[in-house]
Amino acid sequence: MIEIGDYVAQLHPNQKFFLKKGIVVESLRESYTVHWLTYNRKWWMDDLNGEFKDLNERYILSKMSYHRQNDHADIIILNKAV
Repeated sequence: MIEIGDYVAQLHPNQKFFLKKGIVVESLRESYTVHWLTYNRKWWMDDLNGEFKDLNERYILSKMSYHRQNDHADIIILNKAV
């Protein structure tokens, strides 16, 4: 079960590489919240245009809440909190 402090990643649903990585900052019974820290810059097109980089850092590196029963979120634990 995903808990506060876990280091997690969101996998691409088909190609199985990481889209972004972050830390779980809130863990409730039915949901958890991830503060995204890094993202796959090539996938999110940072190298094409500086405007993408600014938008990506503002919107991709944000906090996002996920319902625990959402099987399509593709969130995996990279490292469990102690």
